[in-house]
Amino acid sequence: MKKSFYLLAIFLFCFLQVNAQQPTDTNITIQIKGGFIDGSLINTNSKDRLAIIIAGSGPTDRNGNNPMGVNTNTYKMLAASLANNQIASIRYDKRGIGKSKLESNDESKMLFEDFINDAVSIYHYAKDSLGYQKIYFIGHSEGSLIAMIATQQTKAAGYISLSGAGNAIDKVILEQVASQPQEIYNQVSDILTSLKKGEQVDDVPQYLYSLFRPSIQPYMISWLKYNPTAEIKKITVPVLIINGTCDIQVKPQEAQLLFNANTKNKLVIINKMTHTLKDTSDDCDDAGMKTYTDNTLPLNTQLVTEIVQFILQ
Repeated sequence: MKKSFYLLAIFLFCFLQVNAQQPTDTNITIQIKGGFIDGSLINTNSKDRLAIIIAGSGPTDRNGNNPMGVNTNTYKMLAASLANNQIASIRYDKRGIGKSKLESNDESKMLFEDFINDAVSIYHYAKDSLGYQKIYFIGHSEGSLIAMIATQQTKAAGYISLSGAGNAIDKVILEQVASQPQEIYNQVSDILTSLKKGEQVDDVPQYLYSLFRPSIQPYMISWLKYNPTAEIKKITVPVLIINGTCDIQVKPQEAQLLFNANTKNKLVIINKMTHTLKDTSDDCDDAGMKTYTDNTLPLNTQLVTEIVQFILQ
């Protein structure tokens, strides 16, 4: 009887989620030092729970897309799925990205802490101006670490890491270039060693310029200060860690590191899910590239179920 009831409950949960009305976005603008953040709010009938969705690295916008060929609508789909389960959300363009504007777009002045401060500002807007009681941070990829620190600095009700690294960014980068020729690997390693000491590098090879150009180095130096496995130990609220077996950007071992740092947290590894939080029918070695370019592909259903159950628990 219990098993039958459980299966019925899962069926009803999925049915309600699929057949709920399509939620609508309300545009919001939040003032920050030197500019403003532009975002999308999806309200629900309740002021009880709200999730703040923080995008991953690069020029990724509030919907999970970027001009470098990534077209997923991942965050937009996640926000809609949350709303269909009576969870409000805010997703936003990071400073200098999309419709979020700064008075100065000087990349050399930007620090990792700026993105943490922006997330904290959005938390206070949701709590003080909108009146939401329980606020959760959901961080994807690089956004996982931003959300992790923001959770420490607020009274967030919970924290969710999606494809978040367990190693510090220098180790993640070295793992990603491990298949390159030894000379390139050594050059990357030497540059990261200098940056970790707080020393900028003037002589960057042209083929590494996009990663280590002089204007991005202050940001890299500030980012390298944070070790995710050390930071997650400081969180006292409930934590959900999710990764996919076909995520070749941030491998499941990274999620395991986060979990090992505090086994009171919940770890979920989802079969066949890629870094875009969608399923691939290909071998993981093919990276599921279609999931990066086809924005009609749905989110992994287990991902949505896990997040909703975590927030509503």
